[in-house]
Amino acid sequence: MTGGEKAGGRLVRQSGLYALGNLAVKASGLVLAPFYLNTAYLSVADFGYFALLNVTAQLGIFVVGLGLATGMLRFMAGEHTDDPAALPFTALLGSVATGGVALALWWGCSAPLAGLLLDEAAGKVIIRLLGVYVFFKVVGSIPMTLMRVRERAGLYAVALAAEMVFLIGGVYYFLVRQGMGLAGVMWAYVWAAGVSTVILTTALLVREPRRFHIGALGPLVRFGTPLVLAGLAGWFLNAGDRYLLKWLADPVALARYEWSARLGGIVNLLVVQSFQLAFAVVGLKAIRAGTVQLHRQAFRHYTVWTGWVVLALSLLTFDLMSVLVGGFRVDPFYQDVQALVLPLALGFLAYGIYMIVNNVLYASGDTAAIGVNVLVAALFNAGMNVVVIPFLGAMGAALTTVAAYLLLALLTAHIAERKYPVGYPWGVFAGVVLLIVGLFLAGEQAQGLPVVGRLLVRVALLLAYFPLVLLTRLYTLADLKALLEHGGAWFRERRRL
Repeated sequence: MTGGEKAGGRLVRQSGLYALGNLAVKASGLVLAPFYLNTAYLSVADFGYFALLNVTAQLGIFVVGLGLATGMLRFMAGEHTDDPAALPFTALLGSVATGGVALALWWGCSAPLAGLLLDEAAGKVIIRLLGVYVFFKVVGSIPMTLMRVRERAGLYAVALAAEMVFLIGGVYYFLVRQGMGLAGVMWAYVWAAGVSTVILTTALLVREPRRFHIGALGPLVRFGTPLVLAGLAGWFLNAGDRYLLKWLADPVALARYEWSARLGGIVNLLVVQSFQLAFAVVGLKAIRAGTVQLHRQAFRHYTVWTGWVVLALSLLTFDLMSVLVGGFRVDPFYQDVQALVLPLALGFLAYGIYMIVNNVLYASGDTAAIGVNVLVAALFNAGMNVVVIPFLGAMGAALTTVAAYLLLALLTAHIAERKYPVGYPWGVFAGVVLLIVGLFLAGEQAQGLPVVGRLLVRVALLLAYFPLVLLTRLYTLADLKALLEHGGAWFRERRRL
């Protein structure tokens, strides 16, 4: 087996294991939906405020983490400092220090932040809980990243699943049993993140040398600081439209958009993140071995298969929500969102393409270019949102998201191709997107049919996707054979162990 085949096999295997962990994350979201979307427990406006708390947490994790986890990933996967064994413990102490300082500042500013995010200063307890959650996630990112470096994808998946179990239990207790509303949701998040972080950090301290090397902090911070800037822009690119929707609309409109994004996020959690978590390491090692074939192959396989997931999600959203409304007392306000789910899911498809091409810039250490690309896309996203939201509302924000992610991928590919000419098959991406949109619009024509007829039409369109992909030569039997060979090679290798 060649080095490229081995790398491809590892990518297939690890993507699958990461997908299992991310499936647990998304499954927890579906389990919690009857609670979040039931106005007996959480009002529609509070669900909108919950969306703002989520994106603010993302902002805090980006900034407070200082890119230490990402720097550790890069240096331990390839070049490193003169004491690589000290990197995990050094990064862990650094994250505890930055997290502690940030939490103290956050605690002191809780009242004005509550007025800004929740429209009432009395919500400062909720804001403080958010700060504690950010602290736990920043510290916990170090042992989670270390599992990726060691290519312990199975253990990573178990850790994710365990945290989701704690979260479900917490939401049931604090929100449903105790009736604490939005504060109960935040208590559940703190509980889940805290238990997970304590367990994972303890495991790191037991398994890794407890050696602090101050000289390792310099490279980690220098590598990570530009990524903090990219993270700020990336945070706004991913989630800043929530703030603009609240500003230009209201928390109720934001609640509809947030639930649509969560449904579209099934693509992100089930496919994009699991693929990226594996590809970030395997792709770096492939480039250091002097080959870019894996990147070109991954582009095609990822686009075609993720495109099918996007189509399935978009076609079946309405009937999925019908089940939740009819059987789990979800408020009907959240039902008719499939038109928003499609562009949001396509945005995640484009984001995954960006992850593939951006891997080249990570390998070359060009974090400044990464930051500039994300900043340009974020500014484009913000400007377009301000223009279109007053006219198109949440749909304008969703369409702008697709355009911004696509711009980011194209800008990154333009720079990356100069460093390592890969020859990405962009025609495949364009063809898959056109096919998805066409089949979705055909499925919308069945909206007025009875349930059985509607489902039969939409499942038939879903099944027609792969024959059409093959007929249009967007994907070939040779591509499918290569993918199966990678998976088969990994399976045979496991059986010999």
